[in-house]
Amino acid sequence: MRTLIFFLTGVLFLSKCFAQADPSDKQIMDSLLQNDEMLKLIGDFGKPVSYFRANLGAGNQLYSSDDKAVESLQNTRQLIISPSIGYYHKSGFGMSLAGFLLSENKKTDFYQYSISPFYNYSRSKIVEASLSYTHYFQKNIYSANTSPIQNELYGNIVFKKPWLKPGIATGYALGTYHEIINIDTFVRIANQRIHIKYIDTTTIKLSSFSLAGTVEHTFAFYNVFSKKDGLTFVPQFSLIAGINSYKISHKSSVANYNAFTKRLSKRIRHFQSQSAQNSKFEAQSLSLDLDLNYFTGIFYFEPEFYLDYYLPKTHDKRVTQIFNFNIGITF
Repeated sequence: MRTLIFFLTGVLFLSKCFAQADPSDKQIMDSLLQNDEMLKLIGDFGKPVSYFRANLGAGNQLYSSDDKAVESLQNTRQLIISPSIGYYHKSGFGMSLAGFLLSENKKTDFYQYSISPFYNYSRSKIVEASLSYTHYFQKNIYSANTSPIQNELYGNIVFKKPWLKPGIATGYALGTYHEIINIDTFVRIANQRIHIKYIDTTTIKLSSFSLAGTVEHTFAFYNVFSKKDGLTFVPQFSLIAGINSYKISHKSSVANYNAFTKRLSKRIRHFQSQSAQNSKFEAQSLSLDLDLNYFTGIFYFEPEFYLDYYLPKTHDKRVTQIFNFNIGITF
């Protein structure tokens, strides 16, 4: 915990030190924002336009979600390739489609897809806001490398004025995931060796509500390598609270129930430690999200690193690390 606090403090301090700009720099930035076509798409200056964005991501990010509480539920460590395409209308409405390419049981395939309609509001000089809904399509309901969430609603508001921008985000997610295990073993009963063979399946229905307070700042640098490029760096800190509920149902004989539950894989850290079906609303995690975006013309490169520290008592690891590197074009 001390290491995490030291790291978070250091990032804030260094960001503050290296983000100074004199008035002449600001004039250059404003000029670029008003004249460069690419920057008009992502800035607050100029007339809003509609555009497409094609993206290719690589990392261990299993979801396309903006909800950090949902992202921290994942447990995969393998490399995932995630191509996506999105349409952004000048009104703020849009939609994105994504696929998730990964390897399972020595077979590489798209095991999951997602669709996300959304609305972004940024015309106000005081706040910017977004609202999105995401649905996940699973190819194999028993795969451990697919989302346990099928439906997710997320919204956030960020205040523009302060140097350190405060915000609030909320999300509601629900879904069903399945575990299957083949039991094939021998046991000794009354000095007799008995062969036990059966298939046990478990269905877990879960729901999650989260509420997060955030602070962030955007550091912008233009004319980095040319007159038509720029770089932004956004560190965001969040305190996430929430409440989770789940319902477990088995399809197996009572005699073999305990043998199965001892071997049941614990996919969801936030849920596996609960002894009851419903948890209480409480602080769940502290998180740090680092987002770097470099753009030149219509091309952009965006590495992102997310670090989550789980607060409640648990027997699992407390730290979740998610990284993703994106490259794409806007047209």
